[in-house]
Amino acid sequence: MWCEKLCTIHKNPINCILHLIAGIILVYALWFHNIKLIVVAIIIAIIGHIIQAITKKPVEVKRKR
Repeated sequence: MWCEKLCTIHKNPINCILHLIAGIILVYALWFHNIKLIVVAIIIAIIGHIIQAITKKPVEVKRKR
């Protein structure tokens, strides 16, 4: 299910914090139509994904039958 996948993606607290910061910056940038801040928010989110990929440990997701 998509919720389980979302939780495993944001399992790393650094990734989660970076995505929250990127989301806040993105909302601010969209409000003021600031292209530079939009790019900064996207870069911060990508850095979070890279950190998650580097520190990724195999995770077993238990599914209900």
